[in-house]
Amino acid sequence: MKQINHTLQQKLAEFKAKSGMNQTQLARGIGTSPASISMYLNGTYAEKGGNYETIEPKIEAFLEMQDSKAQREELVLGFVSTKTTRRIAEVMRDAHEGGEVAVIYGQAGLGKTQAVKHYCEQNPAAVLIEANPSFTALVLMRKLATACKLVSMGSLNDLFESVAERLRDSGRLIVVDEAENLPLRALEILRRLHDETGCGLVLSGMPKLVVNLRGKHGELVQLYSRVSVALPLGDSLPDDELMAIAQTALPEADEETLAEVVKQANGNTRRMSKLMCGAVRTANKNGIQLQAGIVKKYSTLIIR
Repeated sequence: MKQINHTLQQKLAEFKAKSGMNQTQLARGIGTSPASISMYLNGTYAEKGGNYETIEPKIEAFLEMQDSKAQREELVLGFVSTKTTRRIAEVMRDAHEGGEVAVIYGQAGLGKTQAVKHYCEQNPAAVLIEANPSFTALVLMRKLATACKLVSMGSLNDLFESVAERLRDSGRLIVVDEAENLPLRALEILRRLHDETGCGLVLSGMPKLVVNLRGKHGELVQLYSRVSVALPLGDSLPDDELMAIAQTALPEADEETLAEVVKQANGNTRRMSKLMCGAVRTANKNGIQLQAGIVKKYSTLIIR
């Protein structure tokens, strides 16, 4: 029977201590159980019926991947103020101050989510919910209850009442990003919550959001009629805004390289982010300075 690899055991113990990961997190990454990780680190894995030939290759592969990730040089992309993000912030501020309903919509990759998050980070009174396709009205109310530091268990009505009581006359702002994922009933509840509390409400998402707000048969006319401002962002960002983002992210790049980044971004910040990260990583791996040619070549690897 194969004996334990003490060097590998020590490496795993050191990684656990350095990374701060617990046994459950390690087990998920390695593809085994927390109990197996515990026994392996304690040297009792074989005594409990474990097979080192099965678990150690998994541990080796995991640690090798972690080493690769640690050596990977990534471009850090922070928030950049542009005309579009300032327009978004202005609409959100108006909704916040006036207790009104605002809708922000546009194609994917225009920076809506970053702008919305930035506003909420700068304004702690804002309650941010990020919706996804699994959302139901009950899930929405549980998320809102948690964000309001309330117990998130109970019936839909109980949750609505407790959240409404917490937010009533608070002057806060309810923000839902990717709101096109909300079903009809969830949208109806948000409308009622807005009416009950006087809080501002911002819904941000894809163009489908506006279609949903109209309703197939006018079901949401009460919510749609309450929208004070609808900000359409269109399908793409102008080149001057993309250039401002590129200059901030790549301060040492020359004009030709920046121009290529903007050109290949095709009006989309998400594509540009992937492009810049990949091009910088490629340049670093090859020990050369970022150049327009690298940007152009890497652009062929990104789906348009």
